[in-house]
Amino acid sequence: MSLRTSIVALGVGAAVAVLVLFAVPVAISTVEAARDEAEQEAVTLVQGVADVAASGTGTLELVVERANERRNDTPLAILLPDGTVLGDTDQPCGAVTDGDDSTDASDGRGGDRGRGSDDDRDGNDLDELLPVSATTVVGVEDGRSVRIAAVTAEGDAVVCAFVEDDEVLGDVAGRLGGLGAAALVVLALVTAAALLLARRLARPLEAATATADRLALGDLEARVPVTGPREVRRVGSALNRLAGRIDELLTLERETAADLSHRLRTPLMAVRLDVESLPASSAKDELDAHFDDLERTLTAVIAAARRPQREGAAPSCDAVDVTRERLDFWAPLLEDQGRSTSLVIDVAPGDGPVRCAAEDLAATLDALLENVVAHTPEGVAVEVAVSSIGGGQVHLDVRDRGPGVPPEALLRGRSDRGSTGLGLDIARACAEATGGHLELARIDDWAFVRLVLGSADSQVDLTST
Repeated sequence: MSLRTSIVALGVGAAVAVLVLFAVPVAISTVEAARDEAEQEAVTLVQGVADVAASGTGTLELVVERANERRNDTPLAILLPDGTVLGDTDQPCGAVTDGDDSTDASDGRGGDRGRGSDDDRDGNDLDELLPVSATTVVGVEDGRSVRIAAVTAEGDAVVCAFVEDDEVLGDVAGRLGGLGAAALVVLALVTAAALLLARRLARPLEAATATADRLALGDLEARVPVTGPREVRRVGSALNRLAGRIDELLTLERETAADLSHRLRTPLMAVRLDVESLPASSAKDELDAHFDDLERTLTAVIAAARRPQREGAAPSCDAVDVTRERLDFWAPLLEDQGRSTSLVIDVAPGDGPVRCAAEDLAATLDALLENVVAHTPEGVAVEVAVSSIGGGQVHLDVRDRGPGVPPEALLRGRSDRGSTGLGLDIARACAEATGGHLELARIDDWAFVRLVLGSADSQVDLTST
């Protein structure tokens, strides 16, 4: 899991956990509040109708009808003393008993909650408000029934209002829907904030990783943009200082090598003069050979030290371009010797660049073509081929129809054809520097010197060469 994904997952997970912890008690309290409000509305309704019934004024049928029209979510019914039910006859409406779950909802007007006096029943003072009982709430199927008993001239009438569970749940769903929408908005804001934070942290780290990769590939000019939080900026600054130090060390190394190499020129020249002054003998010839080896090595060190610094730790060039340029250079001489020359290119797109400086590859091709010119008869055909073999590796073949190069010539500095063997030495060093190798082969009438060159993007294990 990436850093960006981890930060977003952590932020969103924490937000979800907090919302869930709040959602449970909020949902419980919302359900209770909705039920209490519905019951309180039903209590208010039945108390009003009970007062009308107790006053003996108005037509109860009309009162119940209007109440049900205005409050269709709380069905109302009245159970008259004779057993007749007015209003919603489908709801359960029974007498108020002592076993009911009672809620004291008296209006504070005083008076007994029991029956009225005999004079009241005989119709005396019917304009006076007769007493009503306390409000009771009874649990029934699919809801709760709110009941109150009112004393009338005919006897006790029970006013009932039915609070449906579906209506309460619908109200709860509406309230929780708003809270859920608010929670989604909060979650979206937390997610956006986590994404911004992850982006702010991850981008500088990704830039540092890309810069480190460029440095590993030899681009010593690569630097990290110093942005982001303080800790991330410190990482970028440290990597930039490291890159600068590497550049300084490479420069110092080249300058030191070049300086030491030039200092060796003077004593070497003195040794050369001393050797030349010796009388001819096998020992002198051996000293001459050793001195030639030493001089070649010193020349190679000076050439490497003078190489442009921009190549960095991992130089690269396009093998096809270098091969074309060197073959064009040698074409006039090969043509004068009557040699047929050809260039074969079979390189996949993107496989041309190899991990080698253009100067080194050009020197390698010059050495190999010079060997062909020097050690094959005039008129012998020459062919140079560049082909990709997958994995970014490239084959660079120099072919001729001559006798070929014996395997023992691969030993450093040895040749059986009167030369120093330096050409194969240069070619082998170039191939090994790219992570490849040098091969000698003969297929049909063609003698091969094959360079296997590593891709410019490959990492070379220099300890193995």
